[in-house]
Amino acid sequence: MIRERVVTLRGMLLVFVLLTTLATLCNSLFVAYQVQRDALIHSAREANSAYAAKVASSIGEFLNSAHRHLSYSTAILSRHMNDPQVIRAEAVRLQAQDAYFNSIAIVDATGKVLQAYPDALQIVGTTLRSEGILQALKERRPLVSQAYESVAGNLVVFISQPIVSPSGEFLGVVGGSVYIVKQSMLHTIISSHFHRDGTFAFVADANRRLLYHPNQSRLGELLGRSATVDAALRGESGAQEIVNYRGIPMLAGYAPVADANWAVVAQQPRELTLVTLRELMTSMLIGIIPASLVGLVLIWAGAALISHPLQQLAKGADKLSAPETTAKLREVKTWYAEAAAIRQALLTGVQLLQQKLGRLSHEAQSDPLTGLANRRAMDSALEVLTRANLHYSVLALDIDYFKRVNDTYGHDAGDEALKRVAAILRQYSRGEDLACRSGGEEFVLLLPDTPLETARGIAERIRGAVEAAEVPRVGHLTISIGAASGVGEPEAILKAADECLYRAKQSGRNRVVAG
Repeated sequence: MIRERVVTLRGMLLVFVLLTTLATLCNSLFVAYQVQRDALIHSAREANSAYAAKVASSIGEFLNSAHRHLSYSTAILSRHMNDPQVIRAEAVRLQAQDAYFNSIAIVDATGKVLQAYPDALQIVGTTLRSEGILQALKERRPLVSQAYESVAGNLVVFISQPIVSPSGEFLGVVGGSVYIVKQSMLHTIISSHFHRDGTFAFVADANRRLLYHPNQSRLGELLGRSATVDAALRGESGAQEIVNYRGIPMLAGYAPVADANWAVVAQQPRELTLVTLRELMTSMLIGIIPASLVGLVLIWAGAALISHPLQQLAKGADKLSAPETTAKLREVKTWYAEAAAIRQALLTGVQLLQQKLGRLSHEAQSDPLTGLANRRAMDSALEVLTRANLHYSVLALDIDYFKRVNDTYGHDAGDEALKRVAAILRQYSRGEDLACRSGGEEFVLLLPDTPLETARGIAERIRGAVEAAEVPRVGHLTISIGAASGVGEPEAILKAADECLYRAKQSGRNRVVAG
């Protein structure tokens, strides 16, 4: 008689449990990967959007400052357009007072060059027909031209201001050229921003011509169709996931420079964003191996425990007529408790997995009450300054008698006071500065590439603004400020600023002490 080959109960249970466990684990890992990937992509897009907005804001401030300088000159030139010495002196002063412009041109209403500096091409007395000059003469308003090729063959942007006589007559324009391909102040402002994870920014004008790009060889290049550039040129800000001209998926943020009709785009490769996630998933898989080995032993033991009482039942079934069969069947009933133990072991395994997944949560980078950077973000900024070996100053600020505010007016009023001080810090912070709430009523302002004396002046303005401001339900507040500066060793610089703050408190509060 041929006996059929059968699978043992223990082997069948082991296979089924292993397959179920493996399927659950794979599903959990897949879900975890999907959730964390979407969170990382969203975070990177929002960060790039904020980065693009900051670069656009810095460019806008640069252009506004340039127009203010030119506007000051028009007030002088409008009364001395017939005085060559005054015109010459003003052109030299504009080009020499800062690095905003690579060259200065003053032309009359017909386009004739009254003065230029430097005048390497000897264009004084000639009539210019360059795009920037013609556009400025035609529109007769403060203007930032599109990129064009100058008389000297340089790709430039012309920033101009109309000259109008006291009687309202249009006399001409004064303007400065900013190089696109060659090094200029515009390049310096854009490239001074720091961002991690491979993010880079580029700037294009309304004609999609690249005004700035980290790859110098692409400056002046005309871009093809770009959803982010088009959106920014329409005045929109936001973030998108796009594919660049090389077919590489990118996470991009964009923002407009409204006064110039330029587009700023900050982007990073999507693949680079997900590198961290893959490392985390690999670490989690490695961490699960020990727990998986323990689970395998438990499964094998559980299969043996389940099959053993069933074997006893089978033996009892073969001897139904035996008198001792009833007692033995009653003894078999205890196997239910063993099944419950196996279930508990599986629950323990799931709990271990959930704990592993919980470690992937992101920590907040900003203070929820004031909106300023928190201590973690401050530490990251200090780490960047230290690695770059940059000189910087630190302002340590503390609200005077803040406990009295909370005790007298309540914590809601205290929160309003903190928000008001934070708003003043933001108001007096420059584009490259970082305002932080380091804890309680304590704030820190990081000032990159700022000497101590300049930092003291900024601190005095902040102190005065806080003293003059009125907080609802509280009235007027004062703050004490300690200032210190240096290169590297952030702990030592922060300690020096805190010691100066302590001296400010000890010497009467509402003052600035620098050391």
